[in-house]
Amino acid sequence: MRQAIRNPVYVYLLLITLVGVSAAALSAREPPEGKKDKAEKENEKEPNVDEEWHKEAEKILNGIELEMLVGENWAKVKRTEKPLLYYSEPTRNHDRGSVWAWGEKGRPVALAKLCQQVGVRSRWKISITNTSGGKLRASRDNARWWLENESAVEFKGILDAPAPATDEQQRQRQLKQMALKFTGHEFWDPDNSRYELRRLERPLHTYKDENGGTQVGALYTLANGTNPEIMLFIEARVDPKNGTKATWQFLVGRLAHAELHLEYDGKEVFTAPRANRLSGPEKPYWLSFIYLNNEP
Repeated sequence: MRQAIRNPVYVYLLLITLVGVSAAALSAREPPEGKKDKAEKENEKEPNVDEEWHKEAEKILNGIELEMLVGENWAKVKRTEKPLLYYSEPTRNHDRGSVWAWGEKGRPVALAKLCQQVGVRSRWKISITNTSGGKLRASRDNARWWLENESAVEFKGILDAPAPATDEQQRQRQLKQMALKFTGHEFWDPDNSRYELRRLERPLHTYKDENGGTQVGALYTLANGTNPEIMLFIEARVDPKNGTKATWQFLVGRLAHAELHLEYDGKEVFTAPRANRLSGPEKPYWLSFIYLNNEP
């Protein structure tokens, strides 16, 4: 037997035989077409779960009609067709998260964050914030919902920032370099613990509004995992008093109840307390719940 195994021809024939036996055995268990048909039937039985909750979230947002005060009249504001971000947050047991924006051009005038708690599918948690610099209000399913409120955000200059470049590509590079210098953290439960926030590398949204004085702008987020907590706008803005001069400025919108801290190049440039007393249907930031099936 040992001499036979040393014979290359014998080894080759033995391997061919074993491969043939294995293939025959697999073929006898279930033909390839049978496997394909079975998989297709299983897929038909199980719906696409992601597609289902995406549609459910979009249905809720479709019921919200946002208006902005322009002069003395209220004007409807369009929402982005698609969310700016999908996310989940295992550390706080949240999933099915998405971020939406209102505004056709320039900086979004409002942002909303929608999510559910794992295992609780009877309600959606929604946070909405006014980033317009003016007055907003919204109805939901034709009923008063987010009452008239005044935006609390304000632009601040970016310390030691260069003058915005005249070349658009160069301005984009400047913007990206400044975004890298922003860091943040928050304090939240349990025991007022500190959580380091990470800036998602890519902006959620980019825009410009030359008629409104914005040469270029981008919306970044500092997130707990991928859950957006601090919404950071960076813009090259023309000074309204001097139309020939532009400066780099930033603005912060909150989508979290936690105590928030933002630093630029190691120096704190923004802080906000817990939102327990800052949240409400008549406030520029509001966290609430939307119940399904008419539950309270």
